[in-house]
Amino acid sequence: MNRTPDNTELAGRIEAMGRALLRLTAELEMQQLIDGPRVSQAWRQAVPERMAADSELLHCARYCLHEMATQLDDARRARLAPNLLQ
Repeated sequence: MNRTPDNTELAGRIEAMGRALLRLTAELEMQQLIDGPRVSQAWRQAVPERMAADSELLHCARYCLHEMATQLDDARRARLAPNLLQ
């Protein structure tokens, strides 16, 4: 993402919201209130081309959602790894 002085604050706010969503999702998954793998899969399928007004925006949205899904999956694997060694 190209960060100029005009969009640095916006980028920071979006980053904070993404991190908050990931932490909340992981917490709900650990409490077994949501199906984390299903959430990850839904994020990977969330932005169909017909909903994008702009191909660059579509690419950016897809990339961000896929990155968040990967981070959620990685966190799950890290939580489960110690249990697999026992």
